[in-house]
Amino acid sequence: MKRLLPLFLLLFLITAAQAQFDLGPTPVMTQFGPDENDIHGEAKLTYNGSTPLTLRWNIINISSPKEWTAYVCLGIACYPPGQYTGLTTIQPGETIAIQGHFFTNLFCGEGSFDVTFTDESINQVVATGTFQFECMASSTSNPTSANAVSIFPNPAVTWFSLSENIQASRVEVYNIIGKQIAQYSYQSSGRYDISNLAGGMYLVRVIDKQGRVVTTKRLTKNTP
Repeated sequence: MKRLLPLFLLLFLITAAQAQFDLGPTPVMTQFGPDENDIHGEAKLTYNGSTPLTLRWNIINISSPKEWTAYVCLGIACYPPGQYTGLTTIQPGETIAIQGHFFTNLFCGEGSFDVTFTDESINQVVATGTFQFECMASSTSNPTSANAVSIFPNPAVTWFSLSENIQASRVEVYNIIGKQIAQYSYQSSGRYDISNLAGGMYLVRVIDKQGRVVTTKRLTKNTP
């Protein structure tokens, strides 16, 4: 019996660790049109533990057309396409927004992947979510939906605009490590000046009047 105690203790610790996390919804299902290049689904991870933790996230079980590339955003930090693992910290009572993305290169199809979160202190998976994507015959006509938002020109040099008739309040620009570097009030048909930004990839986040994220889109900034 004594030999079994370490095993029972390990199983208890694993069960307790998993019970401290709530990931939902899972799975996440997103439908999109053939003209959408950056598609995503959204979930949230809530930690109910009492001490800060370091989690390793992994993108696994990728199933998609070969033209597609997966990536994730955790909170305001978006990782480069093709990066399938990384570390993040989470505080007691914290909820982290999770976005699972595919760059489709305008190829229609179906795809999915899992995102796992591993507690580094016990090397145990504590939460798993699934993101599923399915191409529809045409894009939604709802101008406030995430898929209806587009950026042009993209790549941009000195400015960019957003598609019209979006019910938005502000536009935020982040670098790829999640640092906000610009913020604008939303203006229909407005131009957003990025002439002072270095060349590279950025994330443009559109926020509605209730403070909710409408969508996050990739923007490439070219130098003149």
